[in-house]
Amino acid sequence: MSYSMKFIFSFLCLIILVFSCRQQGKTNLAETPRKASETKKVWRITSTTDVAKNQGLLNVESIVYDQLNQTLYASNGKDYKPGIDGFISKVSLDGTVEELKWVSNLNRPTGMAVKDSILYVADVNVLLAINTKTGKIISKYPEPINNSGLNDVATNKHGEVYVSASFVHAVFRLKDNALEPWKTDSEIFKWANGLSASNERVIVGGLNLSSTPIDSREVEILNTNPAIKDFDGIEPDGYGGYFLTTVENSGLFHLHSDETTTQIMDGQAYFGDLEFIANQNAIYVPRGIHKTNNYFITILIVE
Repeated sequence: MSYSMKFIFSFLCLIILVFSCRQQGKTNLAETPRKASETKKVWRITSTTDVAKNQGLLNVESIVYDQLNQTLYASNGKDYKPGIDGFISKVSLDGTVEELKWVSNLNRPTGMAVKDSILYVADVNVLLAINTKTGKIISKYPEPINNSGLNDVATNKHGEVYVSASFVHAVFRLKDNALEPWKTDSEIFKWANGLSASNERVIVGGLNLSSTPIDSREVEILNTNPAIKDFDGIEPDGYGGYFLTTVENSGLFHLHSDETTTQIMDGQAYFGDLEFIANQNAIYVPRGIHKTNNYFITILIVE
């Protein structure tokens, strides 16, 4: 091979290598990148049940599943401010409130996440760590920025804990026993709310829906088609897509791995921060109508 041909061949290899690296850096909705045709699943509701009505739930906001103890936790409260009116209820999988005020005298708990035997709770200006066996608060992590508006919590398999901060359009991270600012963007993270974390990236829902790799500064807005906005709950469906709830025009949606969206439910009652239990194909959604003080949980079975 001549020198000129070697030069051309080396140059082409370099171009291919750079292009390959760029392609590998692209965001994919799936935690493990797959082709949309391999991951897209059309979910169908087979049954819907409203439970826990008139059992004392109050402005129920979020629900999370504790697999170790086979139970659900629901966050309740009045106004979003420091106080003693907030509480967490323990709810069975069939929707029965087993213990209305399992943990009480809180500010106004909102988003939650379970990791092993610890329940992490965003409580206005502090992140709480609660022992799920005893219901006792074992740690408190104050917000690193005053009046940040702590909202949702997400953990991954590595045990990392992330907290959205709506008022400062940011995501905090728990590190060395303290909350610290992790990512801030007044446009992309505007009114940051719902979170979903894997070992590779964090999905952030607020006015926008965005994805950011954990080990990178890059942030990408995810498209939805038809377009929806103002996201609250975010739950992976296991097929590269997500179940979502929204604040504006509140409803329940499914975002497929190819970024197409399907509305699953709407209605007069709001839709809060949901939980999807994959091995049961069950979606649990806190809901309510403020005018009538009617708060409940909707259980959807999908296939």
